[in-house]
Amino acid sequence: MENLIITHKTHIILRRIVGATMFVCGVIYIIISIGTPKTLNIILAISWTILGVGYFIPAMQPSESSVKIEDDFIKVKWMNWFRSKIIQDSEIEKITIAKLQIVIYLKGGEQVKLPLDFFELDQKKEVYPYFMELSKQKNYLLEKIGFDQE
Repeated sequence: MENLIITHKTHIILRRIVGATMFVCGVIYIIISIGTPKTLNIILAISWTILGVGYFIPAMQPSESSVKIEDDFIKVKWMNWFRSKIIQDSEIEKITIAKLQIVIYLKGGEQVKLPLDFFELDQKKEVYPYFMELSKQKNYLLEKIGFDQE
């Protein structure tokens, strides 16, 4: 089975705009605060600058969600995650597909939630069949919520 790779477009642009705006506001606040260096002004200026950098730098990386299939595990990297999550096949209890998220239930009560809120309609139409086919090929229990049952 092929890997799933979805490139996000709109969310990354918004993060760049918000990050750049926060950074510029922080720098301007630092310049304005030089004349009256109060503790609160310094804290706010540094906070705005750090938040701006925190939003902007991750937005420069490619914004992708991916599911990579290996022999005995799947590697999931979802939008806004800093690291990938490796899920062993033996750990997966079932996969639930809902309109706004995919949930992978693991033995031991853990869940891996893959939100689809910011996905575009064509991207959602790619994700749903992918997880249905994945469940069929790997023999995972599949549950669909909010779809017409066939």
